[in-house]
Amino acid sequence: MKEVSTIEPFRVPETLAEMLRRHCSPEWQALVAEKMTLHAFEAGELIFREGDSADSLFIVRRGKAKVFSTFEPGASRILRFARDGQVLGHRGIGGDFTYTVSAEALVHTEVDCIPMPVFLSTLKANASFAFYFMLFFAEELRRSEEQSKSLLNLGVERRVAKAILAAHRCFGFDKDEGDLLAFTPSRQDLADYAGASNEATIRALSALQRKKLLKTVGPELRIVDLSGLQAVLKEP
Repeated sequence: MKEVSTIEPFRVPETLAEMLRRHCSPEWQALVAEKMTLHAFEAGELIFREGDSADSLFIVRRGKAKVFSTFEPGASRILRFARDGQVLGHRGIGGDFTYTVSAEALVHTEVDCIPMPVFLSTLKANASFAFYFMLFFAEELRRSEEQSKSLLNLGVERRVAKAILAAHRCFGFDKDEGDLLAFTPSRQDLADYAGASNEATIRALSALQRKKLLKTVGPELRIVDLSGLQAVLKEP
């Protein structure tokens, strides 16, 4: 029997800005840059709204945002966070080209807006860029499925730990204070990521502190034991 070759993992660029720079021809990079427009949003301001026509794609130039879906008035579920260089609005590609989620600035945020026809033409004309964008989409789908499973299978404490690790993965640690998150989402945003009430989230944070995995500094969080926090997700 013929031995099946092992597929080596691909390194997918973490940001759309890097993907454009590494996998688009100089001519197309110049065209995209020419068609881009810069927009600024204050904290709490919507960048785009679920259900609106997906006429643009966005790259965070500077700032932080959250991507979320609303299930009923006053109830939302955060799907991911976004930092400098990362893409927003790509879930609107395909079908009737409407945004299936919303994006909101967490701090003062500047985004580069790419008209959707320009972005689609860039995909068609740059095979390598299209390939890596497909891998990015697949990875995001995998994480989205894992998050959906966690809501069904994990208790609140582990879901809150997962939300904190998502913030760490996106924003990293503060450059001057190694265990302090560079950006700590609000308690409500952690709750919306974890699919829990605000009160249950606060209790879970207290439990993680008692285990000496976290430390609260006012509204900010320190991850005292990163490997220990990661191990919480693997507990039976």
